[in-house]
Amino acid sequence: MAASYKICPICETPNHPNAQVCTTCGSSLDDIEPVTRADKSQVGPMHYDFRYGETDLLEDSLKRPAQTYLVITMMAAVMIVFGLVAFMIIQQPGPDNEPLVAPEQLPTDTLVPMALATVTQGPPTATASQTPTETFTPSITPTPEPCRQQIVAGSSLIQAAIQCGHRDQDVIPLILEMNGLSDANSIQAGQDIFIPWPTPTDDPNATPTATSTSLSADGTEISQADDASAELAALGIELPDDPFAPTATATLPPGVMWHTITSGENIVSIAVNYDADVKILSELNPQIDFARCEFGVRFGGPDCLVLLSQGQLIRVPAPTPTPTLSPTPDPNSTATPTPTATFNVPNAASPADRAVFEADEIVTLRWVPTASLGAGDAYRVEVTDETSGIVYAALTTDISFTIPSDWQGHIAQRHNYTWIVGIVPQDHPDQMQLPTDPRTFTWMGNVETATPETE
Repeated sequence: MAASYKICPICETPNHPNAQVCTTCGSSLDDIEPVTRADKSQVGPMHYDFRYGETDLLEDSLKRPAQTYLVITMMAAVMIVFGLVAFMIIQQPGPDNEPLVAPEQLPTDTLVPMALATVTQGPPTATASQTPTETFTPSITPTPEPCRQQIVAGSSLIQAAIQCGHRDQDVIPLILEMNGLSDANSIQAGQDIFIPWPTPTDDPNATPTATSTSLSADGTEISQADDASAELAALGIELPDDPFAPTATATLPPGVMWHTITSGENIVSIAVNYDADVKILSELNPQIDFARCEFGVRFGGPDCLVLLSQGQLIRVPAPTPTPTLSPTPDPNSTATPTPTATFNVPNAASPADRAVFEADEIVTLRWVPTASLGAGDAYRVEVTDETSGIVYAALTTDISFTIPSDWQGHIAQRHNYTWIVGIVPQDHPDQMQLPTDPRTFTWMGNVETATPETE
């Protein structure tokens, strides 16, 4: 028995005889009569009825125009590609197709008549001549060598920096790095220290002054700066070479005078000699830095730091003259000079308060005096080991003292020390006068110390 089925008029797909729509394209099969396999050969050419919809699935109606459009499009694309390639090849320059450039002007053998020179009577005409421009050639400035200072007994690293022109302690870390030092207390007498020169800086408050020039009788240019220098020289005033020195002034305010710093002087000794305090000296010398000074204390307190250099000029209060009756001069008498009283007050300098030292470090105590020691006097150094309760003492005439290893604790623990320095007569070492304020430091004990600690 031959099977019957419905043939889709759109896609010609055989479907079940009871199918309502095509399983392939979804077209309606309600009006399609089932046919048998035997009757399939009798089926004539299919004519599509547009009433069934889905006209875009009729491939036979679009097959030939689509092929024609595709061939035309491909041929047009190939022609465009070949045209572009040919155009690029033609435009590429080569040795045989260099562009021709028309000459600007063809040479001709044309005779040009020359105008004859005529002489015209008239005044001479000044011709301007060009002045050659001066060319400046940069010169190579040699790098100066660092300042070299030899440490003497009793001096410190900051004093060596002052001798090289520094005015603050910011250069100390650079000095330690240049010389391979661990700290400022590790220097020794006779050691050469290299210190960089200070960098000159311009005063931000200075007002630039325009310097004008004038011609002398012989045509030489003279600047106003030279005129000012000549006038100061005529008045007997010399301009200092030191950039840190005060500006030369013809007069000082009433009650103020100049003082030249000598070796061994500091701000405390100057305040004592002129019966002043650090507040008055700071007001008279605004160009000097009074670092960490307490102006409520006469000498500025233990942390007051004022850097002065030998030969420097500072302003100080002038002593008030005391009116006295002039004695009748005796021609047979000999004038006896009156000695000027000086006071020596030591001030602790280093180490800083509450400093810490390891067991293998050397502790050196330093102080700054205000004057020289008197005959028969000495400095008494007292160091108290607060941890063990032992008091050590020694006499010296220097302004520094290195603590011996016998004073170091022999137990591997931190020992707290307190030290002071005062002036005593050498024949009465127990009569200390003008001691410094106590300072403390911590020193790790050394287990290798064998000598027992005694007072």
